[in-house]
Amino acid sequence: MDGKPVTDAVRVARDGAVLLLILAQPPVNSMTHPLRAALSKSLALGLAADVSAVVIASDIAAFSAGATLSEGGQSVQEPSLATLCAQVENFPKPVIVALNGSTMGAGLELALAAHGRIAAPAAQLGLPAVALGLVPEAGSSQRLPRLVGAAAALKLLLEPGALSATQALLIGLVDQVVEGDLRAQAAGMARQMAVGGAWVKAGDRGEGLRDGKAYQAAVAAARLKHQGTPLPAVSRLIDCVAAAQLLPFAQGLAFEAAAYEDLAASAEARGLQHAFQAERRAAFPPAWLAQATVGPLSSLAVWGAAGFGADLVAQALAAGLRVCLFDPSRDALVAALQKIAERQEVAVAAGRLTAEARDADWARLTTGSVAVGPVDLVLNNAQAGGEIGAGFTASDVPQIQMAALPLHDAGGKVALRAAPAAGLIAELGVGPQAPPTLAALGLALGRRLGWVVLVTGPGGPIEQRLRATLSAAIAQLERDGTARGVIAAALGSYGFGAKGAVPNTGPEARAVLDACLAALANEGARLMSQGVARRPSDVDAAAVLNGIFPRWHGGPLFQADQRGLLVLRAYLRKRAEHAPALYAPDLLLDRLIADGQNFAALNRLD
Repeated sequence: MDGKPVTDAVRVARDGAVLLLILAQPPVNSMTHPLRAALSKSLALGLAADVSAVVIASDIAAFSAGATLSEGGQSVQEPSLATLCAQVENFPKPVIVALNGSTMGAGLELALAAHGRIAAPAAQLGLPAVALGLVPEAGSSQRLPRLVGAAAALKLLLEPGALSATQALLIGLVDQVVEGDLRAQAAGMARQMAVGGAWVKAGDRGEGLRDGKAYQAAVAAARLKHQGTPLPAVSRLIDCVAAAQLLPFAQGLAFEAAAYEDLAASAEARGLQHAFQAERRAAFPPAWLAQATVGPLSSLAVWGAAGFGADLVAQALAAGLRVCLFDPSRDALVAALQKIAERQEVAVAAGRLTAEARDADWARLTTGSVAVGPVDLVLNNAQAGGEIGAGFTASDVPQIQMAALPLHDAGGKVALRAAPAAGLIAELGVGPQAPPTLAALGLALGRRLGWVVLVTGPGGPIEQRLRATLSAAIAQLERDGTARGVIAAALGSYGFGAKGAVPNTGPEARAVLDACLAALANEGARLMSQGVARRPSDVDAAAVLNGIFPRWHGGPLFQADQRGLLVLRAYLRKRAEHAPALYAPDLLLDRLIADGQNFAALNRLD
């Protein structure tokens, strides 16, 4: 029978002698302080004599998508996440967590502290702290390897992505994966555990520690694999997993907490967290576009098989769309179809695509050279922004230019540009007189294909302008007498064009980096002033997601704020004496300095 909630964040119910604590904080049960406090308070209700066990479940689609970066740093406001996890772990009655949907970060940390875990088939589990430049903050680097061993723990902690419920079951991270009423079956599991007394504190689990040699070998292999990484969180996390074998549990928790505190203050963590927030902010379109009516989108025609055409068609087919691919060149069509087929065969061989799904994709694909039947959208993939060829008819069908069409003089057009290499971000350039419904179709298509869609104004794309600026800065350095090898080494030391960077803080490297970072920051300010970018974080998102700028440095405008806008403007004025086209300070810098603001202030105004 349902009871009253302790707060709006947690609903309390009963299933016989089992107390149900149901997380109910939309949209994703983020482990904010109000939710932690409500859960801690409601957990105390389980001490009642007529309660034999506790189940923690969710009332929304996700169990918990983790913590929020807005709280800043470690969750120190009590109860902190670490305090809450300790409360769960040391509870005198069995605590079972019922996992549905997304269970990430802080949500999985809570689950690991419980005495049992049961999951729905659709559950997804992950610990992405390292992607934010951190280690877990509430003991997961100690509990997880005790449960599943070093190899499985390091894979989950160090590699991107989440585990499915089935994968989690196979490694021992969850105890059961069940169909049907998850909450009722979790209560049944809790009753059995309470009656049999067969439950163990997470810190006392030792299944993953039984094979000491295999444990040490997995740690050594991780150190070798990640040797030379520029991210300090990686080596600190491996150290934490090693400590789980070498230290008593309490000391291991203290070791992890110290590592978290050190990393939270690091430049890399600040940069990674800014990049994460910039990416999320970029995915939100302006209000006028979010409110625009979107027509149906189940089919599209792609004019132009060359360039990105084959990749685009393959992604559209994978998204379940019906696709017509057209090109006047038979050779171009054949080459595109071969590329699509090769891509699908690789996916089938890797187990990412079934043979049945591959055949269904081909059944939704037609090709030709002159005409198209009824479709919802036409993508003009003609090279260099060319026009659709004569004879290709698509009467009254919305059309979007695919590729880098400048929108300076194309007020009523919409251009969608995606980088084939990245495959995850697209810039949706919208002219000033473009129909909102057409822009909304472009946004819907990008999202359907799984891209982050960054909405920009005329004058882009941001990605091309940033690349051109970096090239211009390098060329200017060469004209000024800096050797190409010195430039390459300096940029590599910062992480440009490399997965791993070797620190180099010598004067030559610093001079090269100052020149290139200043040029990129100035171009970012111009993109803002010209209305190409809606906010500074969009410039940073485009730079990071397109692989132009090292993710752990946040982005060119984030780094400009770290450098200080007064220092940046003074440097630009000095460089502008010899290269005004590249370095003449944009007026936005003057305005921000006069108002006592920085680029981050413009992000907050969004």
